[in-house]
Amino acid sequence: MSFLFILLATASLFAQIEQGVVRIKLSESKAAMLQNTKVSKSGAGYLRTGDVSLDVAFAECKANGLKRVFRHGGKFEAKHRKHGLHLWYEISFDKGVSVSSAVAAFAKLSDVQVSEPIHEKAIIGYHPMKMKEIFSLSTEADDPQYSNQWHYNNTGQTGGTVDADVDLPEAWNLETGNSDIIVAVTDGGIDVDHEDLAANMWVNTAEIPGNGIDDDGNGYVDDINGYGFGDNSGTIPADPHGTHVGGTVAAVTNNGIGVAGVAGGSGSGDGVRLMSCAAFGANGVGGFAETYIYGADMGAVISQNSWGYTNPGVFEQAVLDAIDYFIAEAGFDESGNPDGPMQGGIVIFAAGNDGLDAEWYPGIYEPVLAVGGTDHNDGEYTSSNRGDWVEMAAPAVDVVSTTPGNTYSSFTGTSMACPHVSGVAGLIISQNLGNITPTQVWARLVQTTDPLPGLEFFGSGILNAFAAFLQDDGVAPEAIVDLAVAS
Repeated sequence: MSFLFILLATASLFAQIEQGVVRIKLSESKAAMLQNTKVSKSGAGYLRTGDVSLDVAFAECKANGLKRVFRHGGKFEAKHRKHGLHLWYEISFDKGVSVSSAVAAFAKLSDVQVSEPIHEKAIIGYHPMKMKEIFSLSTEADDPQYSNQWHYNNTGQTGGTVDADVDLPEAWNLETGNSDIIVAVTDGGIDVDHEDLAANMWVNTAEIPGNGIDDDGNGYVDDINGYGFGDNSGTIPADPHGTHVGGTVAAVTNNGIGVAGVAGGSGSGDGVRLMSCAAFGANGVGGFAETYIYGADMGAVISQNSWGYTNPGVFEQAVLDAIDYFIAEAGFDESGNPDGPMQGGIVIFAAGNDGLDAEWYPGIYEPVLAVGGTDHNDGEYTSSNRGDWVEMAAPAVDVVSTTPGNTYSSFTGTSMACPHVSGVAGLIISQNLGNITPTQVWARLVQTTDPLPGLEFFGSGILNAFAAFLQDDGVAPEAIVDLAVAS
């Protein structure tokens, strides 16, 4: 019985993984050897380095390809090495060899710290809904579809409970966002040319568009608004999910167009900036770990994530190492000097839509802030994952935001809850520019929620943007009164 259980557990663990590839983290000495060795192939076509233990493992799994998981960081390489990113390698091998046997072949080597498969990942499922009739606004933000955004200001317009929202108009009376704040969105690509997003897209001014050169020496070519990690290209494909998530964070507010973003500014493109890290590409999916390194290196201090693994209990150490890098290094330049609006980063994840209390990574990872979902009555979004690892909740049902091609749609899922929290994090940092820590931002978000009686599995309660500005953490907020969207 015990042997059968182990077999079944192992089969489940390796049920949804990428075939023909594993990742290993080497010791410092073995990585240095590999870096200074000319890798060749044997007569049978297997990798050969001259290192006996590695070559035996390569032959055992019929390895035919080798590359660094984290590409050379250019001007950031020294900082990457400080965090051991250069120790990670990805090995390709014959798909006729089982991934479990390949993982085992490298795991038994004394100079291999970690040997792991690449698990299947997915955009956290969402449900598109039919768009409602458009209503014009006469007060507050003048975006035509603002009144449909019950999640910001619930007047009962969708049949829900009045004030079952995140109290955003009250928060906007204090802060609407700041273009010094960059939010890295690991997701499908954001429509960077969308009429309601373009003014708040992050632009890498050190890169010359379309010349095929890494002008700024960061290891990426033509990365103007972020990077297409899934396709390994500077081109970012417009994706409905990524565009919707980005719009909730920072669609341009009060511009007379479309919808309002949580931290979208006052109407003149002065909101937080969106950096699109498109791990779900037009032709491929991948590069998740690199998105966090890129985001931190290029100035983001908030990492927005509405993706997860397709099985509970599985994770990739390479991704967790990268998340740790973002938390530690965001807001610092290549030399480690402070150069951002906050030193250190905050990583925010959607809890997922499986309706289960299980160990869903990366949301369950302790340094990550996980967000569950509620409806327009401050009730449970029943498909939301839950558990003592979920820190808080935000609106997840019938959330209105941007979609590709200058369109707007209503989606449902914890994917839609998460960017509300990322947006409010952007507002908090905007109000306390250079004078707040990630720990304080986390505390303001989690400790100022509205309690949800009976829904304690959603952490401290539902996001309250206004209350987050009233938290006494020793940071003196500045009074801001000259805002176009003041209530």
